[in-house]
Amino acid sequence: MFNTKQNNMNNVQFKPEGQLKEMGVKYSVKAQLGRPVDPNSARQKRLASAPGVRTGRPINPNSARQQRLAELEAKRSNGTLRRGRPVNPNSARQVALREAAMKLLNEIQS
Repeated sequence: MFNTKQNNMNNVQFKPEGQLKEMGVKYSVKAQLGRPVDPNSARQKRLASAPGVRTGRPINPNSARQQRLAELEAKRSNGTLRRGRPVNPNSARQVALREAAMKLLNEIQS
C-alpha cells in the first residue's frame, strides 16, 4: 500500500529530478544517495533563486584574511609575488654557484 502524498519519501512515484528541473535546480545523482530532495521546500526554493551557486557563509571583504588574499592576488597578477625562502646572495653556496656559472661561461666562450 503506497502513501498518496506527492512528495513523500516512501512514495515510489516521487521523482525529484523532474520537479527540480522545472525550478531550474541542477539534479545530481550523487546528491540522491541520501534522502530525497523536496523541491517545494523553502531551502530548495531559496537555492533556486540564489544568483550562481554561492551558498554558505557570506564573505566579509574587510576582514584581515580577505585583505591579505586580495594583496596576494594583486602581487600574483603583477608578477611581484615572491614565494619560498629568500636567497642570501652572499652565502657560500650562492658564491660557489656563481663561480661555477662564470667558469662554465668562460669555457663556452673559449
